[in-house]
Amino acid sequence: MNIRGRDFKLHKQTDDKGSAMVVVIIAMAFIGILASVLMYMSLLNYQMKANNLQAKDNFYSAETVLDEIRVHMEEQVSASLGDAYTQILVNYDDTSVSEKESKLRYAFLSSMQKAYQCSDTASLNYYDLKKLFDSLSPEVKENTVLQTGDGVNSYTIRMVDGAEQMTGTNGSGDAVSDLPKGQLTLFTDGLSFQKLKVTYTNDNGYVSVIQTDIRVKMPDMSFAQAVSLPPLTGMSLVAQKNIQVVAESGKLSDAKIAGSFYADKVLVGNEDDTNSANVTLTLAEPTGKENDDKRMVAATELYLGKGAKLESDSYGELWAGKITMHGAATSTGSANMNFKGNDVYVAGDLRIDGANNNFTAGSLVDENYSGQYIGFGTGENGDSSAIVVNGTGTDIDLSGLINLTLAGNTYIATKTAKDNLTEADGNLNGSASDRKDILMGQSIAVKSDQLAYLVPADLVKQRSNPVTKEQADTMGNTAVDFNAASSMLGGNSLASYGITKFITNGSSDSQGVRTFYKRLNSKITIVYYYVSFDSSTQAGREAANRYFQDYYKVNKSTMDAYASIYTDGIKIRNQSAGAYIMHLAGNVVMADKDQTTGSYSSNLQNATLGSDQSNIGYKQQLAADDSKFKALCKKLIDGYEQLTPSEKADTANVYSNLVNTDAITSFTGVVRGAGLVVDTEKYFGSSAYPDCKAVIVYGDYTYPEVGHADFKKGIIIATGDVKIQDGKEFNGVILAGGDILLGQNVKVTPDKEAVLRALTYSKEVTGSGGGQKEYHVVDFLIGGEGYLQNNNKTYLNSDINLGDLIVYENWQKQ
Repeated sequence: MNIRGRDFKLHKQTDDKGSAMVVVIIAMAFIGILASVLMYMSLLNYQMKANNLQAKDNFYSAETVLDEIRVHMEEQVSASLGDAYTQILVNYDDTSVSEKESKLRYAFLSSMQKAYQCSDTASLNYYDLKKLFDSLSPEVKENTVLQTGDGVNSYTIRMVDGAEQMTGTNGSGDAVSDLPKGQLTLFTDGLSFQKLKVTYTNDNGYVSVIQTDIRVKMPDMSFAQAVSLPPLTGMSLVAQKNIQVVAESGKLSDAKIAGSFYADKVLVGNEDDTNSANVTLTLAEPTGKENDDKRMVAATELYLGKGAKLESDSYGELWAGKITMHGAATSTGSANMNFKGNDVYVAGDLRIDGANNNFTAGSLVDENYSGQYIGFGTGENGDSSAIVVNGTGTDIDLSGLINLTLAGNTYIATKTAKDNLTEADGNLNGSASDRKDILMGQSIAVKSDQLAYLVPADLVKQRSNPVTKEQADTMGNTAVDFNAASSMLGGNSLASYGITKFITNGSSDSQGVRTFYKRLNSKITIVYYYVSFDSSTQAGREAANRYFQDYYKVNKSTMDAYASIYTDGIKIRNQSAGAYIMHLAGNVVMADKDQTTGSYSSNLQNATLGSDQSNIGYKQQLAADDSKFKALCKKLIDGYEQLTPSEKADTANVYSNLVNTDAITSFTGVVRGAGLVVDTEKYFGSSAYPDCKAVIVYGDYTYPEVGHADFKKGIIIATGDVKIQDGKEFNGVILAGGDILLGQNVKVTPDKEAVLRALTYSKEVTGSGGGQKEYHVVDFLIGGEGYLQNNNKTYLNSDINLGDLIVYENWQKQ
């Protein structure tokens, strides 16, 4: 029998039954898991969207609370604006553009303050939280909580069981019974309801919190008047050089000027040290002919001589490059300048020298404050408006103002130091470009305040300031420790104010320690170390302010003792007193001296420089004041944009822009060439009105002239000086290419009717060749024919969107 091997290939078992089922089961499981994940993600997304929708709904519900408050506030803005505008309309044609704007601002802000005033306080600087809560609809009230604070206490108002519940707590958490109120801050361009907190809870328990300030802005009302020529008929005097009031020795003089006037300088008395004790200048309108639109302009300076007086009524605006008071003429006398409620604008400083000066601006009549003192020079364009007291026995009273603005700082005058100690004061080996005045952190300063800006002695290596020149040479630039704490500065170092180094000769640095040399005699020279802040930067000016605040806190008694020698009082209302606008680039020490006991009390009013820098409206107003001053100095009009390029020229002024000197020269030449008597031909008049004339003079003129005693009113135009003799009155306008000298007890008043009549006069002159030429008075004025046109005024309408006046600031959502 045959034997064969086993065929394993033929007999192997391949068992894969059920594998497809396993694959299907795995795939189904994976798909199920994926579907579950997708369903879960969809559910989660839905829940997130639902929550987000609920949060947005609740957020917008909280905004609804603010919207309802805002709608009610718009109604109050409308009412306050209507009341304010109604007050303007009472004397609309008799007030200037700036006066209209000022009155509108005061009336509007005052009305808004009173509308939200809290009944348990007389202060207008708080708003009643309940009045805001009561402006809400009943359904919104139920879900709303309002909170605020007055700077000391916190207040809450809500609905509980259908009734309003008001609570208050102090800083310690103890309950207070005061009515709920928040801080209402007044700005030049509006007011702000501070730190209003809104908490809204909807029916599902979702809570949304919003905190914000509500700012109400001043409406932009345009009162611009369309004019092409200055108001000649409202002017009394225009001098290309000076207007000066004088009196003979031993004779009293009270000169009176009404209406608008212009001069490069206005001098009351004498500019030198000559006694001016008998001289008084009164700026006042005639009864029944008051003109609140008048502009009184001293382009360079308003100067009060020794012992002189200046009194002003409450009408119009006075503009000056600077104001200088020269002190009393005798130890028992005084020098006085009193503005009784009109507006005073100054590009530079009010400088008070000599002894016993009294300066007053503003008034309080029937519990109403009036008048503004606006020092609009910031220093950026050269002028820095401040008040500097170098004289003793000075009294400054600004407590009656509705607006006090001092946009500049005071300075210590070290810029005049001489090279190489050839004079008493010096900046050793320095050049003129190195020398700068020392910025003070004050807008009103007395002479003794400069002691505050000496480097504290405990920071000087020699432990004294000043030191001798030999000591200074030995110490060199190690004389001052910039990082050590000074007890004189409340524990602060110089470095904390940005004073970290010496300013060496030839250095361009503006901040640091400066040296000033004082030669006492041929053998002894002492050296002062001053802290010098950069006046060109915001940081430098704020550092100077903070430095003075810290120094004054520690050294108040010493500084007051020195200051009492120079001032009997610096009276300024606190900013919280009534609807009062205050802007101070530097600090002010308010002081009062008891004349009976001699006791001296003072307190520090901090600068508002920090907040003012973010106040766009305030900056724009300063720029507008600067522009207006330029326009007034060129043509006695308010709008600089109305001037032509030639009228804006550096050499141009009011006289050159009003008077056609070429026509006067030509007229005089023709008269002289024809052999006529110039003194006769220069008069233009009418037999029907013998007292009303126009006189055109090439050269000087004295009023009244011999042979023309009947000339009482009209127009005087002279290319030289004009003198008004003692005791004389003139009604009309005088235009002089030189000085105008007012003698004893002179009175000059505008006369619209007389000026317009004189402008119509003309005469024929037969020249040397036999030909005749007719001359008209209007020909001697640039654009003269325009003065005889109807005085049409165009007023621009203002479209005001109340919603744009109310904005939110410092918005926070929790």
